Amino acid sequence: MNSIQDKGKPLITGDYQPFDFPELPNNANEPLVLGPAGETFQFIQTGKTTCGSYLFAKLVVPPHVGPPPHVHHWIDEWFYAPHGGFSIFVGKNRYFDLEQAPGEGAPKDTLQIAHMRPKELFYVERNIVHGFANVTEEPQEIYLIWTPDTADVSILPYFLNAGTIRDPHNPNQKPDFMSKIRLVNMAQTYGKNQSDSFWQYVDKVEEIDHIPNMIDHRDKLLELLLGKYESQ
Repeated sequence: MNSIQDKGKPLITGDYQPFDFPELPNNANEPLVLGPAGETFQFIQTGKTTCGSYLFAKLVVPPHVGPPPHVHHWIDEWFYAPHGGFSIFVGKNRYFDLEQAPGEGAPKDTLQIAHMRPKELFYVERNIVHGFANVTEEPQEIYLIWTPDTADVSILPYFLNAGTIRDPHNPNQKPDFMSKIRLVNMAQTYGKNQSDSFWQYVDKVEEIDHIPNMIDHRDKLLELLLGKYESQ
């Protein structure tokens, strides 16, 4: 575990620059998935259509819910709030060992929590504790992009297997109780440490206006989304 190091020029979120997310066709051909918190995943692009570069989903998240803190060890992730309405939380440390989650072989983390403004983009590298929550009274949409999305590291099967496939004839469908258990139980198979509650990985929180040294890497994201990015 190491502290996050500054890299390049940080995004100045005090005077943030909204990101115009490009329109992309829905080529995923995947079912809608109901997550354990009642969020709906609509997969737009997958590694099958992006040559393994990324997985892209739009989520509709109910009020006052979101995924508990977790760590991806194999993939990096962008978060984009078209209309704002979310708080995002990001840890201060890095956790490199999948077998030693925060508080379980490694020290717990301090989370920095910031509000996401309309069209705000965040980027979280692998090995960092993170999560988000809808902090409004209405369902809100958030876009998630995971990279890469190759057969050996794809997170898509995790969501399909841990979540509940939505029944198009049941608009009031509730999450399967077992999906909350699968979310945690299956996580390590997909290179992820997943807590089952907010404080499991967390020692304390800092509510701040913006997350220091957070670079949104919007140029890299645009290259990915527009098909110009070549995996290193």
